Amino acid sequence: MTTVKVAGDRTPVLVEKTLTYRVCRAGSLTYLKTVNRLRVTGREHVPAAGGALLVSNHQSFLDIPAIASSTGRHVSFVARKSLADTRWLAFVMRECGAVLVERGAADRAALREMTDHLDGGDCVAIFPEGTRSRDGSLGEFRGGALLAARKSKVPIVPVGIRGAIDAWPRSRKLPRPGRIEVGFAPPIDPADPEAMGRLRAEIESLVGDGRARR
Repeated sequence: MTTVKVAGDRTPVLVEKTLTYRVCRAGSLTYLKTVNRLRVTGREHVPAAGGALLVSNHQSFLDIPAIASSTGRHVSFVARKSLADTRWLAFVMRECGAVLVERGAADRAALREMTDHLDGGDCVAIFPEGTRSRDGSLGEFRGGALLAARKSKVPIVPVGIRGAIDAWPRSRKLPRPGRIEVGFAPPIDPADPEAMGRLRAEIESLVGDGRARR
């Protein structure tokens, strides 16, 4: 297990794949390829090394495994802290280097942890809508994603997920078969004054109506 030390008395952050991460990714990839016919485009836009912030729309509980399966790099996901109330999920998130945030609050500790991952050369994935879409459309963005990227001076990679809303919508307790697509757009410089507008436009272009193309 590889961690990166950080300033002060904060806990070192995990920036490389653990055995748990590799097992979860392999299982997710097998499932998504078999059941959801996972299709990935624009993978070349994810930097091969160095910190990068992946910013994605949020349709389903399948979004995290879909993004993890779509890039060969270790990805630290930003997830709501309440998920850690489940023992096995708490273990998986800890072993995979997830950043846990308090839902609906300005969590400065989580922001520092995100920048620690980025400064350590890790990929961090965040869903700026904060919750899953009810109809596949793109919701309102929060500004934390842009702030973390600017603090760490790392590129922002727009990510668009299509079809996950049909494969596992909020109205269902269990997933079902259905095509899922993950697309990556060229990185955006966080210092660009128009970065937030460009980011949303790129994700909207990738997502379309939210449904997978046939």
